[in-house]
Amino acid sequence: MRKTKIIATLGPATNNYEIIKRLVLEGTNGFRLNFSHGSHEEKADLIEKIRKIEEEEHIFIPIIADLQGPTIRLGEFQSFKVNEGDTLRLIKAVSTDKKGYIPIPLEEFFKIITLNDVVLLDDGRVILKVFRISEDEVLCNVLQGGEVRRNTTVAIQGKEFSLPPLSEKDLNDLEFALNHDVDIIFQSFVRDKSDIIELRRRIREFGKDSIRIYAKIETRSGVQNIDRILDEADGILIARGDLGTYFPLEEIPSLEALLARKALEYGKPVVLATQLLETMIYNPMPTRAEVVDIYNGVLHGIDALMLSGETAIGQYPILAIRWLRRVIERAEKEVKAARINGINETAYEKFAKGIIHLAESLNAKILAYTKKGATALRLARYRPNVPVYVATERKIVARQLNILWGIKPIIAIIDLSKDPIKQLINAYKEKNIIKKGDIAVITVGLREGTTDLAHVEIV
Repeated sequence: MRKTKIIATLGPATNNYEIIKRLVLEGTNGFRLNFSHGSHEEKADLIEKIRKIEEEEHIFIPIIADLQGPTIRLGEFQSFKVNEGDTLRLIKAVSTDKKGYIPIPLEEFFKIITLNDVVLLDDGRVILKVFRISEDEVLCNVLQGGEVRRNTTVAIQGKEFSLPPLSEKDLNDLEFALNHDVDIIFQSFVRDKSDIIELRRRIREFGKDSIRIYAKIETRSGVQNIDRILDEADGILIARGDLGTYFPLEEIPSLEALLARKALEYGKPVVLATQLLETMIYNPMPTRAEVVDIYNGVLHGIDALMLSGETAIGQYPILAIRWLRRVIERAEKEVKAARINGINETAYEKFAKGIIHLAESLNAKILAYTKKGATALRLARYRPNVPVYVATERKIVARQLNILWGIKPIIAIIDLSKDPIKQLINAYKEKNIIKKGDIAVITVGLREGTTDLAHVEIV
């Protein structure tokens, strides 16, 4: 059973029911909807397709709403290519049809930009340097050419924008997402725990306390405040694209390792994203470097690897998922994910760690039960080397668990007051998860939020 999970971003290349189903059959465990692009109508249609496939395949597919967050994006214009040495004009506007002009529809950008600043477009695919600033426009030389595309990100190297954590667009998108029963929110450009607290407050206003929030770490302040953020967030996403606009590229590998280790120490799930298989947007095979990159993600103990443009706009979305799965499976045969002692481990964490050691010594399956997911999180954080199945009563919890490292969720209704061990064994037998001759270590939290009962069963 593959332990490292796969998340795919849906977009124009994958808005077809048959393609989405093939992505699932190839190994996709969850889907991301990027609210920086597309309409609510398009998102509603994708959600309907995913839920239909979920029912047909009898699986649990988390739907993740990725909010745009406090970022600045280019306005509307016809995409065009630029070459090194060209001159471009950045103007304060929502749209333009002038060739060589790029509209930026936010005043904050023009307030902080200064002479000789380096401007990165589309996660650094195009790089500019400012040589003149006037009241109405900023003139730049092209340092690195490429295609300039509308609605893509724009950043000033080394600078952060003082914007509220949630824009009006984010709030509208959040309301849509919650009304359409998404399972997880990715919060973009999280700078400190206060950003997450504000989003959680908004979610609770909708009565959706079960939604999990993953903080996207993509700014310098996000890295500096990672301990505070992990203390509040339900998980993190290492967004290497935007990290590359705040840090020198040669620092990104060590930052990835640091953030992954921090997440494991706090017992919080971690997702890795950006350019895992970037060349497969246009090519049917990955590069050797991309394969090594995926392998290293598995080595770092990442819970889930996420594809973005590869599946949203790429020419080979099915092949991209297939290659990602193949490399993960090979890596998991050869390396063991890091098992790291946690920060401020409670008695319940230590109990879960003991369950894992016991199961591994017996070569047994772990069969668990959780109401809200706490027991599953405790088991996943220590990266067990045996199969782990977790039963829960609620679909939203099962979906959220499906992107945790090594966790296979099922639905089962258990009365904790009436021999929960026997009920769990029967539930797992009915689903053919255990059979005669198996050894199972069963664990249950008798009280909400705990992990405090263990039982060994030889079937």
